[in-house]
Amino acid sequence: PQLSALDEAPPAIKLPPNAACVPSQFIICPANHKRSTLNAIPRTDKLLKKTKLPFGLVITPFKTQEQGEEPIPVVSEIVRCRRCRTYVNPFVQFVEGGRRWKCNLCGLSNDVPLIFDYDSATQTNRNRWVRPDLNYSVVEFVAPLEYMVRPPMPPVYVFIIDVSYASVQLGAPGVIGQTILSALDRIPNVDNRTKVAFIAVDSSLHYFQVRPNATEPQQLVVSDLDDIFLPSPTDLLLNLYECRQGIECLLSRLESMFKTNHSVGNALCPAIQAAQKMLGTLGGKVIVMQASPPTVGEGKVEPRTEGKDLGTSRESDLLRPQNTWYKTVAADCSRTQIAFDTVFIGQQPMDIPTVSCLARYTGGSVFYYPSFMATRKPEVDRFSQEFSNHLSARVALESVLRVRASKGLRMASYYGNFFLRSLDLLALPNGLPNHSYAVDIEIEDTLTSPVVYFQTALLHTTAYGERRIRVATLALPTTDNIHTVFHHADQVAIASLLSRKAVDRALVAKLEDAREALQHKALEIIGAFKTECTQSSSGATTQLQIPRSLQLLPFLTLSSLKHTSLRGGNNVPTALRMSAINSILTLPAEQGVQPYTVARLYSLHDLPPQAGYPDEQTGITVLPPRLGLSAEALLPFGAYLLHDGSDTFLWFGRDVSPALCQALLNVQDVRTIPSGVITFPDLSNGASDDGPVAGFELNFQVNNILRRLNDLCHNLWKPVTYVCKEDGEPVLRMWMSQRLTEDMDNSAPSYQQFLNQIRDKVNRGNF
Repeated sequence: PQLSALDEAPPAIKLPPNAACVPSQFIICPANHKRSTLNAIPRTDKLLKKTKLPFGLVITPFKTQEQGEEPIPVVSEIVRCRRCRTYVNPFVQFVEGGRRWKCNLCGLSNDVPLIFDYDSATQTNRNRWVRPDLNYSVVEFVAPLEYMVRPPMPPVYVFIIDVSYASVQLGAPGVIGQTILSALDRIPNVDNRTKVAFIAVDSSLHYFQVRPNATEPQQLVVSDLDDIFLPSPTDLLLNLYECRQGIECLLSRLESMFKTNHSVGNALCPAIQAAQKMLGTLGGKVIVMQASPPTVGEGKVEPRTEGKDLGTSRESDLLRPQNTWYKTVAADCSRTQIAFDTVFIGQQPMDIPTVSCLARYTGGSVFYYPSFMATRKPEVDRFSQEFSNHLSARVALESVLRVRASKGLRMASYYGNFFLRSLDLLALPNGLPNHSYAVDIEIEDTLTSPVVYFQTALLHTTAYGERRIRVATLALPTTDNIHTVFHHADQVAIASLLSRKAVDRALVAKLEDAREALQHKALEIIGAFKTECTQSSSGATTQLQIPRSLQLLPFLTLSSLKHTSLRGGNNVPTALRMSAINSILTLPAEQGVQPYTVARLYSLHDLPPQAGYPDEQTGITVLPPRLGLSAEALLPFGAYLLHDGSDTFLWFGRDVSPALCQALLNVQDVRTIPSGVITFPDLSNGASDDGPVAGFELNFQVNNILRRLNDLCHNLWKPVTYVCKEDGEPVLRMWMSQRLTEDMDNSAPSYQQFLNQIRDKVNRGNF
């Protein structure tokens, strides 16, 4: 398969002339903000059903600005349709000599406000045609008082830290304390209003009180957990600026405070109730950091034995919550603007499917570090950098997301981490910059207009305490031609939507059902194209006939089937699968499809001279050509780099030359390279501006390639690097081979076998 096609832009959106009221180059909504599975929409539901293509959007409503991107324009006056409440956008029409504007979603004519043409403050005329909301598909409005239920709340962070024996054995409290300590300056706190609180948890609750300008924290221990109360209701939430010295002292002592703790209980549920009381109506983020299962309170979980059930029909039961306590709490917290992040550390069974409901229904994140130990530096570095980046993110506080569409279209179902407050309103107490949401769309009535529109609006409070509305408007042409629909299908958006639907189905039905549905959908699409769009509509063919826009659909389907979230067999632990499912549900289409589902493979022994160096025109690091994801690409004398976002593998053949080992890792021979986790060295001592050190050019190039790959992932992950040798440890080789999608393994056929199966079923009409 031509994997380079995954890096190409989606099919071009071809709007009719004069579709926009201003001839601007910024009217097409960027795909990384909002991406449709179809860039030409069938006019009727009958035509859509004939194609078998899924119709939906993948939305990243609070996407961070990337390097080189134009900042999102800010508009201070809000103008909306009286009937459907659509915001003015580049696709409205001005009628009656410019005195009225016609809504592009519902067709109602509205009066044009005076502010379009006259500035009353300066008493000067304005040129309406330069307004950002008429020139840009993505804008941010400054919200007036009527968009606020209350004054904007400050950022608030409550850390619930497991300090039980299991956590102490891993060295987690000390690493957590040092990570938060080093991240204090990065936590959003522009106006010095940010508040933090800490609750340490074993079989009791340990609160920490710090008075303003005091240097010593005071620990308050509560062991009576039947009726939750706060031992000091007013000064457990600490102002980060005023109590900075005491907070720093507390975090630096966290390890020594509990290093002799032998309590094996975990009072997480009472701690969550205490956090609720603490936050009251303020709202905020509760970060739950666990190394053992909850054993106290209503939400305590019983240990589940999963060994015999993995790979059987009973495995799906392990993905379901043991109780409804966490979902109920999450729903209550969502109403009071409280979000949860759940961080799971170590390999103890922690019942992630149950506890992670906190994050799933409040728009939060799930992190899982099964290999964590304080003595493993690469794992500590991974945790520290990922968690620090997460804490420093500029979140959208108290946010709600609404999706509007043209007449005749209906939002059917949503996928992601949120609480659905009404049919079209997603509650996100903390909107995260790189979280995405998918929506299924249905065609209810025939679409008579040549263009249809989708508008998403994220009402939120910024970290600076300002109420804003980020609005993105996507315009797509309609068509009666089935060929046009197929040739404007976006395979990356389709793969992202279908994988979300599959993992969502795995959580409510069975894993096997999810796999079969995903496979059947790909078969249906390819069969429909053959039937409707090719000359051999009913006869057998030796080659699969697929439009160029969908040439990687079979490969992407097979990649999803082999991914940790859906992989068959009995060697995927429930915790690992649940963590992968959460990532599939929340990652933007670009990162979720690649590298997270489809890894990137490069050869290092024959790097092109320009690879790893900045491009002369763009200044962006040049990546080498990609290889197919097959063991056939791995030659005995070669060295290779495989990157899947969260992990990096260096593969060495048995006959790699000593010169390459020297240039890459500064070792004499492949036999002296240790297998397993390594810290990839920077032999230029980070002096990238000065160029490589003589003899270590390859190391310099690979370091730059790794940095570029992390940039493409928005630095969501801090990958751990594993050395895997051709004749090395079988477990490492198996782990890496699971990412080589083109090869056959125990869970699924090879890519060639999969294509043959699809071709035979399509020829027989079995779809």
